[in-house]
Amino acid sequence: MADRTIWSNWEPIVLETTSLTTVLDALINNHSAPSTLIVCSTKDEFISALSDAVALDSLPSQRRGTSANPIDIDMTDADDSTNEDARRQKVAEHPLLQPTLHMLTSISDLKLAFCPSTPHTLAYLSLLSVKAADTTRATAISVPILAILNPIAQHEGTHSWSAQGLSKFLAAAVSTAHALGAKLVVAECKAGIRPVLPDEDDLWAQVDAEKGLRREEPSLWDEEVAITNVKAKGAANRDLGWKGRMVKLRTVAEKWCRFVRLPED
Repeated sequence: MADRTIWSNWEPIVLETTSLTTVLDALINNHSAPSTLIVCSTKDEFISALSDAVALDSLPSQRRGTSANPIDIDMTDADDSTNEDARRQKVAEHPLLQPTLHMLTSISDLKLAFCPSTPHTLAYLSLLSVKAADTTRATAISVPILAILNPIAQHEGTHSWSAQGLSKFLAAAVSTAHALGAKLVVAECKAGIRPVLPDEDDLWAQVDAEKGLRREEPSLWDEEVAITNVKAKGAANRDLGWKGRMVKLRTVAEKWCRFVRLPED
């Protein structure tokens, strides 16, 4: 569990938290003026992802019975209709959807920017660096944030999908944050939770699928990429024929940032 002191220093961090709602809540509640949130997608994609995240976060976690503590399926069935109505109401009233962009843009000391591609993201970081001379640097009491949402996933399938390309991006992000006198916060929220899919060979998986339960996805940071850039687009992206040296994304990021896990609801 992360404590609040992580927001009071300039150490670059990666939020090892896949819930988009948890990340946004943390940024909104802990930022200081002037802070910036760079979303590595279009505005429409962000709104769609947030709506999905709120709906998925409202699902119950995957349950497993044991011989000592079995699950009473009949009892859980009895609560389904009541729980579903409550879940729908919870989603509809979620503060991050009331409406999202109006809420975020109305926060005067948190600037929101959408960058639909890697070149756009890098160009915006460069623009921030150029304007850094006009930015008031933070004091020891107030630390603004430069948050970047889903930059690693944005690189996937491009010529920069390698340790070399991602390290170059992280170096640019760290440099920009330093120029702004801000704390760099990187978050990847595209994995996270997903509905459990039915499995004919797994009775419990079938039950969970019917209940609409959720299952944790593997962390994006544990995926491997090639050390250097490759000529063929996406050649190192899950290509079974790739024989070059590989490294985990986590290892690349740890050269620049510390990983921090936030508590998720």
